[in-house]
Parts: sequence; structure tokens; C-alpha cells
Amino acid sequence: MIAIFDSTVLPHLTTQNNKMMGIIDGKGITKYQITRINYIELLSGASINAKASTRKFLQQFSIIEFDAKAVQLANNLAMRYRVGKKQSKDFLIAAITIANKLPLLTENTKDFDYKELKLMTYRITAQD
Repeated sequence: MIAIFDSTVLPHLTTQNNKMMGIIDGKGITKYQITRINYIELLSGASINAKASTRKFLQQFSIIEFDAKAVQLANNLAMRYRVGKKQSKDFLIAAITIANKLPLLTENTKDFDYKELKLMTYRITAQD
């Protein structure tokens, strides 16, 4: 199954790879992608010293763009949902995911409350 990884997944792949790969395998995910929004979010949030290594890490993922189909869907969703500034990136990630009819793997469920979105959730706790 193909899934889109939210930004929460990517740090877990670097810090807790074995656990994260077990979660991915357990959910039957065989191919994964990220959105252009995730890419920009992670690259812009990296420290100046980590930008090059972050870009190299992100190169392993296929990137789904915010294309015309996703823009149209985002416009439709914007008519039905109120989205705060802090959730605007998550809103765009959800629009891209829904437009491409794929599930989103995330640990962050509170910012993805869209009935049209298929979420695949997981939890890695501090003691894991």
C-alpha cells in the first residue's frame, strides 16, 4: 500500500528507525511519499548547519506537489472548515493527501480533523 508520511514520521525515522519501520511494516505500507509542504516545512525548520544533511535525507522520498487538483480540493475544503494559522501547513498536507486518494501516516491526529482524510495513526512514547 502507498501512504504519505506526515512531518512527524520523518524525525522518528532518524531517531527510532527500527520502531518506525516496524510500524510502517505493520500497517502494510510498502511505498511512501511526502508532500512538497512536508519537504519545505522540514528544510526551513532545520538549523543552518543541518540544512545540507536535511536536504540529503529528504531526497530519498518521492514528493507529491501541490498541483491544480490539490488546489481545487483545498478551495473546496476551505469552504467547509475553519483553519487557524498554526494548522495551515497541515491543511495543505491534508488537501494534497485527499486529492491523491492516499492515506496519511501521522502521530499528529488533532490537526488532521477532516472527514475526507484517511488517517493512519501511530504513537511512539518517550519510553519506547
